[in-house]
Amino acid sequence: MIKPAACYHFTNKSEKRPIVVLKQIEEIRKFASLNGYEIQDEDIYLDRSLKFMEHPEFDRFLNNSDKYEALFAKDFYHISKNTSRCLHIMQELQDKGIKIYTIENGNFTLEDAPIEKPLQIATYTSRFGEVKEMKEFIPVKNDIFRLFTKKKTMWKVIRQYCDESKTQNNGDQIQLHEIIKNRNKYDLLLVDSINDVHWRTSNFCKLRNALGMDIYSLQDGFLPYREK
Repeated sequence: MIKPAACYHFTNKSEKRPIVVLKQIEEIRKFASLNGYEIQDEDIYLDRSLKFMEHPEFDRFLNNSDKYEALFAKDFYHISKNTSRCLHIMQELQDKGIKIYTIENGNFTLEDAPIEKPLQIATYTSRFGEVKEMKEFIPVKNDIFRLFTKKKTMWKVIRQYCDESKTQNNGDQIQLHEIIKNRNKYDLLLVDSINDVHWRTSNFCKLRNALGMDIYSLQDGFLPYREK
Protein backbone atom coordinates (compact mmCIF):
# COMPACT_ATOMS: atom_id res chain seq x y z
CA MET A 1 0.00 0.00 0.00
CA ILE A 2 1.41 3.35 -1.06
CA LYS A 3 1.47 5.88 1.78
CA PRO A 4 0.27 9.50 1.38
CA ALA A 5 2.87 12.25 1.64
CA ALA A 6 3.22 15.98 1.07
CA CYS A 7 5.91 17.95 -0.73
CA TYR A 8 6.94 21.43 0.38
CA HIS A 9 9.09 23.84 -1.60
CA PHE A 10 9.57 27.57 -1.99
CA THR A 11 11.02 29.83 -4.64
CA ASN A 12 11.30 33.52 -5.39
CA LYS A 13 8.92 35.45 -7.64
CA SER A 14 11.26 35.46 -10.62
CA GLU A 15 9.74 34.43 -13.93
CA LYS A 16 12.98 32.55 -14.74
CA ARG A 17 12.53 30.03 -11.94
CA PRO A 18 9.40 27.96 -12.77
CA ILE A 19 11.17 25.31 -14.92
CA VAL A 20 13.90 24.82 -12.29
CA VAL A 21 11.31 24.55 -9.52
CA LEU A 22 9.23 22.04 -11.46
CA LYS A 23 12.33 19.88 -12.00
CA GLN A 24 13.15 20.04 -8.29
CA ILE A 25 9.60 19.09 -7.31
CA GLU A 26 9.68 16.18 -9.77
CA GLU A 27 12.93 14.99 -8.16
CA ILE A 28 11.28 15.16 -4.74
CA ARG A 29 8.29 13.14 -5.99
CA LYS A 30 10.58 10.46 -7.42
CA PHE A 31 12.52 10.41 -4.15
CA ALA A 32 9.25 9.94 -2.25
CA SER A 33 8.25 7.08 -4.55
CA LEU A 34 11.57 5.32 -3.90
CA ASN A 35 10.74 5.46 -0.19
CA GLY A 36 7.26 4.00 -0.67
CA TYR A 37 5.22 7.23 -0.64
CA GLU A 38 3.03 8.93 -3.21
CA ILE A 39 2.67 12.69 -3.64
CA GLN A 40 -0.44 13.76 -5.55
CA ASP A 41 -0.62 17.13 -7.34
CA GLU A 42 -2.88 18.52 -4.61
CA ASP A 43 -0.31 17.50 -1.99
CA ILE A 44 2.36 19.85 -3.35
CA TYR A 45 2.71 23.02 -1.29
CA LEU A 46 4.71 25.74 -3.05
CA ASP A 47 5.36 29.23 -1.70
CA ARG A 48 6.53 31.86 -4.18
CA SER A 49 8.57 33.98 -1.82
CA LEU A 50 11.78 33.52 0.14
CA LYS A 51 10.41 35.54 3.07
CA PHE A 52 9.23 33.54 6.07
CA MET A 53 6.28 35.89 6.62
CA GLU A 54 5.07 35.16 3.08
CA HIS A 55 4.72 31.37 3.33
CA PRO A 56 0.96 30.76 3.45
CA GLU A 57 1.36 27.40 1.70
CA PHE A 58 3.54 26.07 4.50
CA ASP A 59 0.94 27.20 7.03
CA ARG A 60 -1.69 25.42 4.92
CA PHE A 61 0.41 22.25 5.01
CA LEU A 62 0.66 22.45 8.80
CA ASN A 63 -3.12 22.80 9.02
CA ASN A 64 -3.56 19.74 6.77
CA SER A 65 -0.65 17.69 8.14
CA ASP A 66 -2.94 15.06 9.72
CA LYS A 67 -3.65 13.80 6.19
CA TYR A 68 -0.07 12.67 5.65
CA GLU A 69 2.39 10.08 6.87
CA ALA A 70 5.45 11.96 5.64
CA LEU A 71 6.74 15.31 4.44
CA PHE A 72 9.33 15.52 1.66
CA ALA A 73 11.50 18.57 0.95
CA LYS A 74 14.74 19.47 -0.78
CA ASP A 75 16.55 20.14 2.53
CA PHE A 76 16.00 21.23 6.14
CA TYR A 77 16.41 24.86 5.06
CA HIS A 78 13.06 24.67 3.30
CA ILE A 79 11.35 23.85 6.60
CA SER A 80 12.76 27.00 8.17
CA LYS A 81 15.79 29.20 7.66
CA ASN A 82 16.36 29.39 11.44
CA THR A 83 17.87 26.25 12.96
CA SER A 84 15.96 26.23 16.25
CA ARG A 85 12.63 26.93 14.58
CA CYS A 86 13.37 24.26 11.97
CA LEU A 87 14.00 21.62 14.64
CA HIS A 88 10.96 22.73 16.63
CA ILE A 89 8.66 22.33 13.61
CA MET A 90 10.16 18.97 12.66
CA GLN A 91 9.89 17.68 16.21
CA GLU A 92 6.20 18.68 16.34
CA LEU A 93 5.61 16.80 13.07
CA GLN A 94 7.55 13.79 14.37
CA ASP A 95 5.42 13.79 17.54
CA LYS A 96 2.34 13.58 15.29
CA GLY A 97 3.81 10.51 13.58
CA ILE A 98 4.82 12.34 10.40
CA LYS A 99 8.23 11.35 9.03
CA ILE A 100 10.44 13.93 7.37
CA TYR A 101 12.65 13.14 4.39
CA THR A 102 14.95 15.49 2.50
CA ILE A 103 17.06 14.87 -0.57
CA GLU A 104 20.11 16.78 0.64
CA ASN A 105 20.06 16.39 4.45
CA GLY A 106 18.65 12.90 4.87
CA ASN A 107 15.72 12.13 7.12
CA PHE A 108 15.05 13.75 10.48
CA THR A 109 14.58 12.07 13.82
CA LEU A 110 15.10 13.04 17.44
CA GLU A 111 15.79 10.01 19.62
CA ASP A 112 16.41 9.15 23.25
CA ALA A 113 20.00 10.01 24.13
CA PRO A 114 22.41 7.10 24.79
CA ILE A 115 23.09 8.30 28.33
CA GLU A 116 24.03 4.80 29.54
CA LYS A 117 26.84 4.38 27.00
CA PRO A 118 30.41 5.32 28.02
CA LEU A 119 30.93 7.89 25.26
CA GLN A 120 33.93 10.16 24.76
CA ILE A 121 32.53 13.63 24.18
CA ALA A 122 33.45 17.23 23.41
CA THR A 123 31.43 20.21 24.59
CA TYR A 124 31.00 23.38 22.56
CA THR A 125 29.78 26.86 23.47
CA SER A 126 29.44 29.83 21.18
CA ARG A 127 28.87 33.26 22.66
CA PHE A 128 28.49 36.51 20.81
CA GLY A 129 28.54 39.85 22.62
CA GLU A 130 30.80 42.03 24.71
CA VAL A 131 34.10 40.50 25.91
CA LYS A 132 33.35 41.05 29.62
CA GLU A 133 30.02 39.19 29.33
CA MET A 134 31.64 36.29 27.49
CA LYS A 135 34.40 35.82 30.06
CA GLU A 136 31.75 35.40 32.76
CA PHE A 137 29.40 33.24 30.70
CA ILE A 138 31.66 30.55 29.25
CA PRO A 139 33.12 29.10 32.52
CA VAL A 140 29.58 28.83 33.92
CA LYS A 141 28.38 27.02 30.81
CA ASN A 142 31.34 24.62 30.92
CA ASP A 143 30.56 23.86 34.58
CA ILE A 144 26.96 23.06 33.60
CA PHE A 145 28.17 20.63 30.91
CA ARG A 146 30.48 18.85 33.34
CA LEU A 147 27.79 18.65 36.04
CA PHE A 148 25.23 17.31 33.55
CA THR A 149 27.52 14.58 32.24
CA LYS A 150 28.60 13.57 35.76
CA LYS A 151 25.09 13.42 37.25
CA LYS A 152 23.01 12.27 34.27
CA THR A 153 25.20 10.20 31.94
CA MET A 154 28.06 7.73 31.58
CA TRP A 155 29.87 10.14 29.24
CA LYS A 156 33.39 11.42 29.70
CA VAL A 157 34.22 15.00 28.74
CA ILE A 158 37.53 14.88 26.84
CA ARG A 159 37.75 18.55 25.95
CA GLN A 160 35.66 21.70 26.13
CA TYR A 161 35.66 24.18 23.26
CA CYS A 162 34.24 27.68 22.92
CA ASP A 163 34.08 30.44 20.36
CA GLU A 164 33.57 34.05 21.37
CA SER A 165 33.05 37.01 19.14
CA LYS A 166 31.03 40.20 18.89
CA THR A 167 29.22 38.83 15.84
CA GLN A 168 28.18 35.37 14.68
CA ASN A 169 30.18 35.05 11.49
CA ASN A 170 31.28 31.73 10.04
CA GLY A 171 34.93 32.75 10.22
CA ASP A 172 34.63 33.36 13.96
CA GLN A 173 33.95 29.68 14.75
CA ILE A 174 37.62 28.71 14.96
CA GLN A 175 37.15 26.23 17.81
CA LEU A 176 34.24 24.51 16.08
CA HIS A 177 36.47 23.85 13.11
CA GLU A 178 39.07 22.51 15.55
CA ILE A 179 36.44 19.98 16.70
CA ILE A 180 35.80 19.05 13.06
CA LYS A 181 39.53 18.52 12.55
CA ASN A 182 39.63 16.20 15.60
CA ARG A 183 36.19 14.61 15.17
CA ASN A 184 37.58 11.07 15.25
CA LYS A 185 38.48 11.57 18.92
CA TYR A 186 34.84 12.05 19.98
CA ASP A 187 31.62 10.05 19.89
CA LEU A 188 29.28 12.97 20.51
CA LEU A 189 29.15 16.76 20.67
CA LEU A 190 27.36 18.33 23.66
CA VAL A 191 25.93 21.83 23.26
CA ASP A 192 23.44 23.97 25.12
CA SER A 193 21.43 24.83 22.00
CA ILE A 194 21.52 23.59 18.43
CA ASN A 195 21.93 27.26 17.52
CA ASP A 196 25.41 27.13 19.09
CA VAL A 197 26.51 25.13 16.04
CA HIS A 198 24.87 27.72 13.81
CA TRP A 199 21.61 29.66 13.93
CA ARG A 200 21.11 29.49 10.16
CA THR A 201 19.74 26.12 9.02
CA SER A 202 21.78 25.83 5.82
CA ASN A 203 25.04 26.53 7.66
CA PHE A 204 24.06 24.20 10.51
CA CYS A 205 23.54 21.34 8.04
CA LYS A 206 26.93 21.93 6.39
CA LEU A 207 28.67 21.99 9.78
CA ARG A 208 26.73 18.94 10.98
CA ASN A 209 27.90 16.97 7.93
CA ALA A 210 31.47 18.15 8.49
CA LEU A 211 31.29 17.06 12.15
CA GLY A 212 29.82 13.69 11.19
CA MET A 213 28.80 12.90 14.76
CA ASP A 214 25.75 12.79 17.01
CA ILE A 215 24.77 16.03 18.73
CA TYR A 216 23.08 16.35 22.11
CA SER A 217 21.55 19.70 23.02
CA LEU A 218 20.45 20.44 26.58
CA GLN A 219 17.58 22.49 25.14
CA ASP A 220 16.65 20.57 21.99
CA GLY A 221 17.43 16.90 22.65
CA PHE A 222 19.45 14.21 20.89
CA LEU A 223 19.98 14.52 17.14
CA PRO A 224 21.75 11.40 15.80
CA TYR A 225 23.90 11.70 12.70
CA ARG A 226 23.10 9.38 9.83
CA GLU A 227 24.73 9.13 6.46
CA LYS A 228 22.21 10.17 3.82
